[in-house]
Amino acid sequence: MKPFTAYPSGFIVFLFALLQRSHGQCKEAAKKSEMDLSVKYDLPNFIAETPIQNVVLYKHHVYIGAVNKIYVLNETLQNISMYKTGPILENPNCAPCEDCRDKANLSNSVWKDNVNMALLLETYYDDQLISCGSVSGGICHRHIIHPDNPADIESEVHCMYSPRADGEVDNCPDCVVSTLGTKVLVTEKDRFVNFFVGNTVTSTFQPPHVLHSISVRRLKETQDGFEFLTDQSYIDILPQFRDSYPIRYVHAFENDHFVYFLTVQRESLDSQAFHTRIIRFCTLDSEMRSYMEMPLECIFTEKRRKRSIRKEVFNILQAAYVSKPGAALAHEMGLGLNDDILYGVFAQSKPDSSEPTSRSAVCAVSVQTINEFFNKIVDKQNMKCLQHFYGKESKYCLNRAFSRNASYCRAQDDEYRLEVTTPLQRVDLFMGQFNSVLLTSISVFTKGNLTIANLGSSEGRFMQIVVSRSEPTSPHVSFQLDSHPVSPQVIVENSLTDDGYTLVVTGRKITKIPLKGPGCHHFRSCSQCLLAPAFMQCGWCNQQCLRLPQCPSSTWTQETCLPRVYEIIPSSAPLEGMTKLTLCGWDFGFSKNNRFELKNTVVHIGGQICALEAKSSNKNKLECTVPAAKNPLFNISSSVSVGHDKTVFNTFSYVNPVITSISPTYGPKSGGTLLTVAGKYLNSGKSRRIFVGEKPCTLKSVSASTVECYTPPQQIPQEYRVRVGIDEAIRDASSHFIYREDPVVLKIHPAKSFLSGGSTITAQGINLNSVCFPQMVITVPKLGMNFSV
Repeated sequence: MKPFTAYPSGFIVFLFALLQRSHGQCKEAAKKSEMDLSVKYDLPNFIAETPIQNVVLYKHHVYIGAVNKIYVLNETLQNISMYKTGPILENPNCAPCEDCRDKANLSNSVWKDNVNMALLLETYYDDQLISCGSVSGGICHRHIIHPDNPADIESEVHCMYSPRADGEVDNCPDCVVSTLGTKVLVTEKDRFVNFFVGNTVTSTFQPPHVLHSISVRRLKETQDGFEFLTDQSYIDILPQFRDSYPIRYVHAFENDHFVYFLTVQRESLDSQAFHTRIIRFCTLDSEMRSYMEMPLECIFTEKRRKRSIRKEVFNILQAAYVSKPGAALAHEMGLGLNDDILYGVFAQSKPDSSEPTSRSAVCAVSVQTINEFFNKIVDKQNMKCLQHFYGKESKYCLNRAFSRNASYCRAQDDEYRLEVTTPLQRVDLFMGQFNSVLLTSISVFTKGNLTIANLGSSEGRFMQIVVSRSEPTSPHVSFQLDSHPVSPQVIVENSLTDDGYTLVVTGRKITKIPLKGPGCHHFRSCSQCLLAPAFMQCGWCNQQCLRLPQCPSSTWTQETCLPRVYEIIPSSAPLEGMTKLTLCGWDFGFSKNNRFELKNTVVHIGGQICALEAKSSNKNKLECTVPAAKNPLFNISSSVSVGHDKTVFNTFSYVNPVITSISPTYGPKSGGTLLTVAGKYLNSGKSRRIFVGEKPCTLKSVSASTVECYTPPQQIPQEYRVRVGIDEAIRDASSHFIYREDPVVLKIHPAKSFLSGGSTITAQGINLNSVCFPQMVITVPKLGMNFSV
């Protein structure tokens, strides 16, 4: 809407801009060609009776740790066995593994659900499943897996707890996991099986035995429990900091001779802000003297102007995964195919909180780079004491120069656990694509030269996207898997003999998703279909994206796409031609190298070439200039050709616009009269102009039979011709518009009226007949104040 304009006569009129849709954008066609995010896929799945916490895959069997149960599923996710782990009756006078049924009626006995905190596979001593629950102080059980019957985890179950001697009661190496959160990593080195454990602990959580923040314990050869090698095999947050400085252990992995934990914790004892840290120490370091922590930041940078760069930090790690790269990503990152890369999905947290917002980013860093960064920073002395473990006044923290050979595992006695203060930063791989979603899960696999990430969201959406450092990519799979968040617990099976699959957990449900994707029919356009990664095996068949076995005809192709025309703007044009025509649709200029190319594209309108304008065309829009025609032609046969193939459409017409009358035929010379031009095909073409004399008449509205505009002012009161220009066509009205002298109001009667209004007044003056009103009646409105004309 234009602003009000005051004319010399004192009349105030509204001048409306012609509200036309955005002809050049083809937004609706682009939307129609986008990937269908509402597609449903029927995939193998299993729904447990209780929420699922952990998953293990072993010899084509899936072992699921859930509340009070461990399930065994076959390859098609059918339940073939179940072991009940809870609820468990607990009594202060009843030791772990002891039968407490005789104390069931005592007032201090409580039945507790057993949440599966850790589910681990151990194959050095026996093929066995180790489950650690939230009951009985966090102890574990061994389930022997029989080679001839992997589904049997019930016939041989051993409790992994040895009663402590007096004086050792507080120190319980068999108490492994915390109900507040745990990460457990099992390694086998030099004929020993070690368990590396990170536990969230607070002062309000008081189990019967002490649980350590981070520890290394060895599985005893008798396998009836664990042992700490020394009294330095664990580190604890000082009691005064356990509530104010919580640590959440998100992920753990082993690489070469190092163990790594990823945590979320406060930036310092005095800070309310949270960040992510990576912890590293040597696998063979039983006293963890080589222990170091370092901040890990995932950032997104955006250049807004030439000198202005906006940087966002995604500070809270939600899930992580370690895998090897495909050849393309390895080349981009300067790595070998056997190098490991750590991938993480990070969220921005709420201020001074570890609670995530719905803003995410994905970052990747090679383990080689992590180690190099540790070594480089340590050489620069960017280190300080771990105050949450030692306290600010500790001898390890006051006035000391830290020495550390970061790559050497046999630390000297004067070397001690340190915190690196400089963060290792990496940039969001997907350039802000996920800044309106909370990602909760990631796993990564390779197909051919490509590296592909599986991503899950808090809203239960599952996505696949190619990981690249040089080319922008977007998800080629995105569908609603469930209404529950996708769990960080995910299994990828990428065997050489078949296509492989991933196991994804959402609440009580586990789903098996092929690595090649659940299907192809979420691609709605041919170009999307054929540009999907080759391992998806998608092709175009009868206006659908399908895999070859699903195509009922012989039209399946992976090579060419015919353009689809969704809309033509305008749908008609004057005979004179030269109208700028916009064809909205998709698959325009398709090429398998994903570069828009129009050199083989030709548009014909009624057999004549419509001259393409390549600079203003794209994959959803073609712009061309129509040629002239001799006679009106309605719904003529037209086409878009690509080589020998073409798409035909019949929705364009040549018309001959005509003006039949104008109304009114006169008005004041100051202008502002609403002029209506009547006729036929007045809405044809792309642009229109109305002239009264040589001056433009401001457009108000357009339809096929009428065009309305506000007349311009003229200095001389006389007749002026009326013309309508539609693109290059000009049409003259048969009658002229007459300008008269402006009216002047000298007197009105009566000068007063009732507040309730409704009175009729009479205006007296000069040249009042120069204004054309359908009915010259002035009625006083209901007002609470005086007014004047």
